[in-house]
Amino acid sequence: MGAAVLTGLVFLMLSGFSKKWRSIMLLQLSGVVLIALGFSDVNFGIIRGETLPSFIVLIGAVLISTPVLRNRAVIFSKSLCIKCALMLMSPAILYLVGGVTVKEILRLFTLISLLFLVNTLTSVRLRSRYITRVLETATWLLVLYSWIGYIGSTLPQCYRYVLLLVYYTSLLLWLFGAGIILINLRGWLGWNA
Repeated sequence: MGAAVLTGLVFLMLSGFSKKWRSIMLLQLSGVVLIALGFSDVNFGIIRGETLPSFIVLIGAVLISTPVLRNRAVIFSKSLCIKCALMLMSPAILYLVGGVTVKEILRLFTLISLLFLVNTLTSVRLRSRYITRVLETATWLLVLYSWIGYIGSTLPQCYRYVLLLVYYTSLLLWLFGAGIILINLRGWLGWNA
């Protein structure tokens, strides 16, 4: 959630605090919160059934992706198209092995929306090659997690944590990249606060 906040702050600073970008940032943050609530509810079983939590996750993914795609903050490069195609192919392999549930499809849409959010930072020109590599690594780790995350339920508890380490490493790299871009942007704009 912190990386989404920093990404929103980067674009809020670039836009000169216009109301449009402020509303986009609020939509993205509410989408992240809805996804977290929906998946925590599915995992902990607070509400019986998967319909309401699934609907909450789907609304969250739409809230994250729509403003980014609508305002053309995502540059559809060959690399991004390859990553999206690889992510979309992951449930097809799972379907051939055993079957796809609603939870896996929602997880896939959530990962794709996070991929779009990370990719928005590559459109900012105030970044070094190092930060570009960090963000690229974060996106490729998301793609990797989209493939290996499905087998987590079949593994012992210790190995599940290793799989989650891939996901959390991706989020930490995204957080680091967004933080460095925000610091560079503040220095470039001459902000002291």
